[in-house]
Amino acid sequence: MKTGVCNGRYLPVIALIFSLSGVQAQTNTVAYPEKAIRIVVPFVAGGGGDFIARAWADKLSETLKQPVIIDNRGGGNTVVGTDIVAKAAPDGYTLLLVSPSIATNPTLLPNLPYKTPEDFTPVGSVITYAMGLGARATLQASSIQDMLSYARQHPAKLAMATSGEGSATDLAAELFKAATGADLLIVPYKGAGQGVLDVASGHVDLLFTGMSQLKPHLDSGRIKLLATSGRDRLKSAPEIPTIAEQGVTDFEAVVWWGILAPAGTPDSIIQKINAALAKSLSHPDVTKRLAVIDGEVRLSSSKEFELFLNDEIKKWGKLLKPSAQK
Repeated sequence: MKTGVCNGRYLPVIALIFSLSGVQAQTNTVAYPEKAIRIVVPFVAGGGGDFIARAWADKLSETLKQPVIIDNRGGGNTVVGTDIVAKAAPDGYTLLLVSPSIATNPTLLPNLPYKTPEDFTPVGSVITYAMGLGARATLQASSIQDMLSYARQHPAKLAMATSGEGSATDLAAELFKAATGADLLIVPYKGAGQGVLDVASGHVDLLFTGMSQLKPHLDSGRIKLLATSGRDRLKSAPEIPTIAEQGVTDFEAVVWWGILAPAGTPDSIIQKINAALAKSLSHPDVTKRLAVIDGEVRLSSSKEFELFLNDEIKKWGKLLKPSAQK
């Protein structure tokens, strides 16, 4: 009886405590963000990912009214930076910029310290774009057919830089080798930046990468553009034919970028980040910055990006499984 009386007397107080706890949790979510937000870019500075993130980071900061910090954590085919976010608190203050590597690494690197996609919550896609195929200025080739002829005369001598095994540039290189039969030496880097510099310096012959990385060296004449990798010509280089136009039928290789958060991040925070990204990406200043890569800026919903990522993991898992078992 005494127990019953006690329960009766304190039940309203207990209910109030739980109610206040719920209000506090909801308030914390609604108040987001209250401090700086870190976007981990799992590539070294100066590459495509770095450019993409910095193109809209300041506008995202203005929209969310908090600092947005770009944290370059290159290494391990993006594993180093990705692992940081996988183990971060699911509070919306640590985000990850991802590219096709997030979908290829589960097949290429079976002993990852995290699980994809289980350890992440999708925020949305950001942009998709075709690449340029650049060559050192002194290479005796000015077109795809010239380059293929040179490769046949010098087997295993032409070196092609990539941003690391399983990256979009690496996949483009492998697709190009398979489509043309060219005997090329693939040289993986930790990111696009150093690879571009080595091509510009004449130490490496070729590379696929975004136009934003190529443009300064195209302007200086240290790199020449042999072709572009999409289905259509780029607006920034309409005089340069695509690889498909130059005889490699149906060839297409594109790069996509998106944002992930740690698994368990509240949906209300995901939606707030998604909405802020939409506003940031539509700003005229951002549109102007991204115009150099001729990409399609399209922010998907969290659910759409989740479905896309799952499809990419399955697709590349089937295509890369034989090479991963070698």
